[in-house]
Amino acid sequence: MEIEEVAKALSSDTRLKILKLLAEGEASAVHVYKMYNEKFSDRRERATIYRELEVLYKSNFLVKTYKEESKEIVYRLAARSINLDLVAQTASAGP
Repeated sequence: MEIEEVAKALSSDTRLKILKLLAEGEASAVHVYKMYNEKFSDRRERATIYRELEVLYKSNFLVKTYKEESKEIVYRLAARSINLDLVAQTASAGP
């Protein structure tokens, strides 16, 4: 992943807070929305949370999976860390 993509995806305070929430475990978009507004004082609309989840997913920070038993899509972190190579201007996921 290009370092510019990483920087852009992480440039939003809302997206950083969502990553922090998902570090606790996987959650559906509705659950992320509810947790966000319970935990943080800067309340967000549901559409905003959904949009930010998709930005993080398209940037490969999140994985989304359909859970058959609950009939919902859940998001989880793709990796717990990233490694930035400032010389090559790339980023890679860590464990």
